[in-house]
Amino acid sequence: HLAGSDGADSHPIKRAVWIRERLLHDPPNPPPPDVPGVEKSVPNFEKLSIREQLAVHRKKEACADCHRGIDPWGIALEGYDAIGLFREKTARRKKRVSSETILPGNHEISGLADLQKYLLNERREQFAKALVSKLLTYALGRSLKLEDELLIEELSIDFAKDDYRLSGLMKNIVTSRPFLSR
Repeated sequence: HLAGSDGADSHPIKRAVWIRERLLHDPPNPPPPDVPGVEKSVPNFEKLSIREQLAVHRKKEACADCHRGIDPWGIALEGYDAIGLFREKTARRKKRVSSETILPGNHEISGLADLQKYLLNERREQFAKALVSKLLTYALGRSLKLEDELLIEELSIDFAKDDYRLSGLMKNIVTSRPFLSR
């Protein structure tokens, strides 16, 4: 869920992973087993904004590569608190939040509305294929298998041809051979 939090404040990393896994079907690699913890060497680290903390973390060479592709997705949702309500300041530190970020590929966005536009304009096919996969998984009541890839591709193509109408996608799923023979 977009609330992705620790219960008290937002958690941009959890939110970013959620977006990449569920909306784009492109999960980031799991963190290495020896992932460094919170930066104890930085004075007053806990007083920094989440954006500033992430920037400090990205300066670590071992963390930079992965977090360049993760952090921006979560930063885009910083305008929402731990339970998904709109906010202008963080709960703990009362600092102003900023949801302006640059997504991989150098796309500048600011907040949820820009993220939605980006997904629909720049990642529409990827988003649609992720949706097809999620709905097919649910409809079949099982994890997808390698032999389902062709069906996912066909459903995705038909979904696009039908101007991304959900009703058409659902009809195609429930009339598919795997659904009818489950």
